[in-house]
Amino acid sequence: MKNSIRVSVICCAYNQEKYIEDALKGFASQKTDFGFEVLVSDDASQDGTAEIIRRYEEQYPEIIKPVYFSENQYSKGINPAVILMKKAQGDYIAFCEGDDYWISEHKLQRQFDAMEAHPECDMCAHGALKVRPADKKTIGRIEPMDRDGILPMETAIDGGGDFIATNSLFFRRTIVDHPKSYLKYAAFDYAYQISGAERGGIVYLAEVMSAYRRGAKNSWTMTMMHAKNTVMIGHIEKMMTMLDLVNEETHFRYDRNVRFAKLKYEFQIATLKRDLKGVYSKRYSEIRSHMGSKKRLILYLNYFAPWSIKMLQSVKSFRSSKE
Repeated sequence: MKNSIRVSVICCAYNQEKYIEDALKGFASQKTDFGFEVLVSDDASQDGTAEIIRRYEEQYPEIIKPVYFSENQYSKGINPAVILMKKAQGDYIAFCEGDDYWISEHKLQRQFDAMEAHPECDMCAHGALKVRPADKKTIGRIEPMDRDGILPMETAIDGGGDFIATNSLFFRRTIVDHPKSYLKYAAFDYAYQISGAERGGIVYLAEVMSAYRRGAKNSWTMTMMHAKNTVMIGHIEKMMTMLDLVNEETHFRYDRNVRFAKLKYEFQIATLKRDLKGVYSKRYSEIRSHMGSKKRLILYLNYFAPWSIKMLQSVKSFRSSKE
């Protein structure tokens, strides 16, 4: 017999008719000994996303609880996830974007049990696959550890938001009810990971239980990749402001980690501004030394053979249009 709602799943979708059904199937397949709800939003999609959500709403009325926006919220600077979280009834919140999906029917139960066993922690994450959007072929994995354990605050700051999969996040609603000041300044994943790690670290489960579509059309990542440099720089500056607030709220206990994270953002801005002297200055030598050979090559080509970068971007855009 299921109890009252203990977990609220947050899912935001926009023009994702090719992907949203995989997400909804993953939610509906969950086997738990507690009640859960799925709050899924359609941000005024112009394709068939809303119709697919309505079909699942009719099939699973006690679980699927949609919010259909008549006007696009993201274009007005409003994150639909924030609206959904305010409606959440659960003690815990799980997150999955509309173009990603879960591959384990025991995901929610495993994370719920892990959090109940670790009252000193506020967040749980797990391993995930990186897959191609079109055929879901595995192209990588997101695994910060090879075993179960606790990811400390330092790792969350150093990770920059992508060291764990966003669709693996499972956290106490106290993070939402009593938000840190820095949560309003930056992208959902990075700021929430830091907040989730602050009290006792992030509980990590090595089991792979979700899949992240890398480069999916209309995803936030792809939107930012195609944004103008001024937009990207504005986003990065917000991230740096967020890190300053993290430093203040934690009384500078993680000052070294925060400073290095900000240095990496400064390096990104110098790259976007095509500041050749700055990018190759001694100030960023440590950052360059940590870059893989592929990234160093792209950095070099960006300055000395920019036409090649444009050609690669055109090829990627063509491939995405065929998916």
